[in-house]
Amino acid sequence: MDSRSLFSLQEMTIENTLGAVFLGLIGAAFLFGISTLQVCWYYHSYPQDLWMHKFSVGVLWTLDALHLSVITHAVYTYAVRGFGDLAGLETIIWSIKLQVLLNVIVVLMVHSLYAIRVWRLGGYHRGFLGYLVAFTVAGGSVIGIVVACRIFSLDSYNNLDHISWLIIAAFATATSIDFMIATAMCYYLRKSQGSITRLHSRISTVMQYTLSTGLLTSACSLAAIFTYILLPNTSVFIGIEFLLTKLYVVSFFTMLNARKREDSETLPSSVTVGITSSFWGSRPQETMHTHSLPASSWSNIDGAYPQPTAF
Repeated sequence: MDSRSLFSLQEMTIENTLGAVFLGLIGAAFLFGISTLQVCWYYHSYPQDLWMHKFSVGVLWTLDALHLSVITHAVYTYAVRGFGDLAGLETIIWSIKLQVLLNVIVVLMVHSLYAIRVWRLGGYHRGFLGYLVAFTVAGGSVIGIVVACRIFSLDSYNNLDHISWLIIAAFATATSIDFMIATAMCYYLRKSQGSITRLHSRISTVMQYTLSTGLLTSACSLAAIFTYILLPNTSVFIGIEFLLTKLYVVSFFTMLNARKREDSETLPSSVTVGITSSFWGSRPQETMHTHSLPASSWSNIDGAYPQPTAF
């Protein structure tokens, strides 16, 4: 698994090829277990969410499970079926190519879901960041699709240097999108903070999750860039890519489950709050006055905002 024409700080060894992808597989399996628990918690805690929301969670989890199966096949093929075959380590097998495609689909889907969230918040606050995020996500998706198509045309890791600039551009774009989405969401959520203690607390919680998950995926993407540039003769960046796909899924599920369930409390009467739509709903309206907002209406909010309550 190398690109011999690129300068590398280390030569290819069993530890930084098979060992790297094996450790990446272990980490990916661990993160898949976390995402599975998150999915179970989501379906148990938010049965009233819109069907499109539930559908997106199911699709992401299915893609995550398929990705784990594919990388397991890849590691098994290199480590067991190809045991002792050093030349075989330089061949890009079909499961590695497929996992790149699955990675692109998962990252694109998660970025798109976050972009929709930013778009809703941007529409409410009449900001331009929603358009900027949407444009950047669209550009990143094009780069990712091109990388996946080019990978399918290659048969050896020695040929990766032909598309090295595309690989670096894909990781760099993903890092930029993560940072932009986290910044935009925190900016809009910060503007939405009011004097209501419960609302303020929930918005702060979502901001913390947004920053932590966004920084985590960005750090993983940067690690993949640096290891590919500095250690192109190794498979360290492939092991990190295994983790990156799982981190995107876990980060999105974590964001969904950041919402709290409180079915017995009510907010103070005569409270003025900013109303926004649900995650998949129509554009939000201006502020409105309500006399009593039952806590059940808050259990369905998309991270921080109540939905309109008739009175």
